[in-house]
Amino acid sequence: MTLTVAAGISSAATATLGNDHRTMRSAKLSGPLDPNEIERWAADDHSAALSAFVAHCEGSEGRTLPTKAFGISDAKLRAICAKSRKINANDGREAKAFLEQHFTFRRVEDDGFVTGYYMPELEGSLVRTGEYVVPLHGYPKNLKVMPTRGDVMDGALDGMGLEVLWVKDPIDAFFTAVQGSARVRLTNGELRRLAFAGKSGHDYTAIGRVLIERGEITRENMGMDALRAWLSANPSQQKDVFRHNKSYIFFELQSPENAEVAAIGGAGTALTDLRSLAIDDDLHTYGSLIFVSSELRTYDKSGDRFAKLMVAQDTGSAIKGPARGDIYVGSGAEAGAIAGNIRHRAEFYLLVPK
Repeated sequence: MTLTVAAGISSAATATLGNDHRTMRSAKLSGPLDPNEIERWAADDHSAALSAFVAHCEGSEGRTLPTKAFGISDAKLRAICAKSRKINANDGREAKAFLEQHFTFRRVEDDGFVTGYYMPELEGSLVRTGEYVVPLHGYPKNLKVMPTRGDVMDGALDGMGLEVLWVKDPIDAFFTAVQGSARVRLTNGELRRLAFAGKSGHDYTAIGRVLIERGEITRENMGMDALRAWLSANPSQQKDVFRHNKSYIFFELQSPENAEVAAIGGAGTALTDLRSLAIDDDLHTYGSLIFVSSELRTYDKSGDRFAKLMVAQDTGSAIKGPARGDIYVGSGAEAGAIAGNIRHRAEFYLLVPK
């Protein structure tokens, strides 16, 4: 991993913790900018960024992704991808020149904010046992009315054979739903991937905000670690708190050969650590390139700002607004520790195809 962060919370958990930081959904773009006057643009690894962009194009080949409010066309993005095959994309200077030649840089004129998310890794069982007692469900295709989280907790899905996995801890189950996917080590040692299959459509409520309003945790102290600690210390109140978030996520347990495959975003393409960005998909076309410059600092001795060209490949319930982003950090405990502390202001520069 390449990030270090100040105290904060994970993106996926931003809504969970009660800090939505939603910006206005109507946004203006600046006029064309000289990219070399944008702070830290020249210092980015342009080869890595271009590779992530091309990988997304290849992963979505054969599909047409819809144009969203900012008006960036999937067809134009693909045309630029095709042209990139004619250059040496491994040469950073050549990649930088290519990007500057084919895109106009415009700043999103809204206050930006970034958080981080990751793919958890947990233990699970295909059958209920004395130890594995918390179910995660597949999508109920034949239900006319989708249940709330409280309905599910009260047994609304019992007896339907929808359980795809059983886990030990209701807290892990809740936050796996927040992240949207996970790698699972089954009791027989087999590694499987738990993938997002749909959601109930009910309103998402930040349980962190509930605890802040109750005076259980101060706003200043609220964070992923604090929230988990409170839930662990108050098992008798867990269910009541969870019920406040009516949204419920459904999963599919994929075949073993997919276990090591990268996480898949809302665009249907594999995510790249620290290059894939979850965005408001009502505004941004999947595959769009966004240069994100944030107060988030890097590990290196320089302590420079996080400033990377990222690919819009995912979305999330808490990701609303033109300059709101969720940085995909990776998978596992280390990624989770980093993602859980990303909560920073940022500037967004949209690359508009020429």
